[in-house]
Amino acid sequence: MNIEKKFLSNFGYIVADLPKKLYNNLLNECLSVNKKLVTGLTKNPVSGVIDENVVSHFHIEKNEKELTNFVFEIKNEYEKVFPGLGDIKVLTKNANYVCSNHWTNIQKKHEFLPNHTHDGIYSYTIWMKIPKLKTGHFSGDFEFVYNDITGRICTQLINLTNIDEGKIIMFPSKLPHCVYPFYDTDELRISISGNILLEN
Repeated sequence: MNIEKKFLSNFGYIVADLPKKLYNNLLNECLSVNKKLVTGLTKNPVSGVIDENVVSHFHIEKNEKELTNFVFEIKNEYEKVFPGLGDIKVLTKNANYVCSNHWTNIQKKHEFLPNHTHDGIYSYTIWMKIPKLKTGHFSGDFEFVYNDITGRICTQLINLTNIDEGKIIMFPSKLPHCVYPFYDTDELRISISGNILLEN
């Protein structure tokens, strides 16, 4: 029997490594923000999902320009692999892309990020510091949630370890995702996120 496979197109995500110098500069800035948080020098979390036991968020400032340039390089690579995500065709003329404020996510034991989406067209997450966890499945992991063509809910769990430190993933902003809590260490889990939007 001659059977042909015909797959329907869809968007996915890509993974890349940060340049070492940029990673080190960003990690130092994240740790500096956490030190201010611990000592009470800063108390203004920035997030659309603020609630009890939800991760603290603070804007990246010192390395904003370098990070923005790198994020746009990754966006260009994403478009090579998954073309057409930005072809939304709802405006009378093309708009330029801009990067939102990048923010750091400082996650402590028992904290989490609930299932959510982002603003914009493209979003990214950079894993800066992943604690060594004794427990396995779901503990401190990142997960995408989406529907297949039949409407069935599907998930893509990304099991993270410290070898993922310094990696960036880029994905569609409206792709729901979450970060699970962890319970067996007092180490911090630190990441950086942001969005690419159309300029008004």
